[in-house]
Amino acid sequence: MRELTLDDLKRAGAILRRSILDLTDVFVFGSGAVSALNEQLSADLRLSVDVDFSPIGKPLLYFDSKFVDQYGGPESDFFAENGFYIDYVTPDLLRCTPPGWQQRVTILQLAPGLSGHFLDPHDIAYNKLWAGRPKDILWVRGVLEAAVIRLERLTELHESNPIPAADHARVSRSLDSVNCGHS
Repeated sequence: MRELTLDDLKRAGAILRRSILDLTDVFVFGSGAVSALNEQLSADLRLSVDVDFSPIGKPLLYFDSKFVDQYGGPESDFFAENGFYIDYVTPDLLRCTPPGWQQRVTILQLAPGLSGHFLDPHDIAYNKLWAGRPKDILWVRGVLEAAVIRLERLTELHESNPIPAADHARVSRSLDSVNCGHS
């Protein structure tokens, strides 16, 4: 695990660019994306073992993912040297993200020829609420306490998100858990 910074994501971006030559844009999500753009967060909120990237405008191909895994995955020299690995994943992990999330991204150059589209912290927190794991609830509480996100905004996004009822109930339960522990 490592306290991730923007420089860390740029190192990962260079590996992505070398692994997939025609890759020009990626979504960056997960706690690593929030850490990279909010370096004032406490160390416990910045720790991660991986950074999530998903291709934009390009299918996630088997051989591409194998190259990324070889050069930046959990068994790679990159992981051994940097303490985190690249998780090159399909964009369907973002299926419950509230509408408009693509317009709320922050775009930064990760490597020459590769732009990272960093999801808004509220959208990342929302995905963590959907996952609902205890570590995700604690992370969302911590990011709320650090004033990187606001509970009102999370609630607003949730109320307007047209996801299936079971997913909506799942996020509602997580929101209730976050709200119980949020001061």
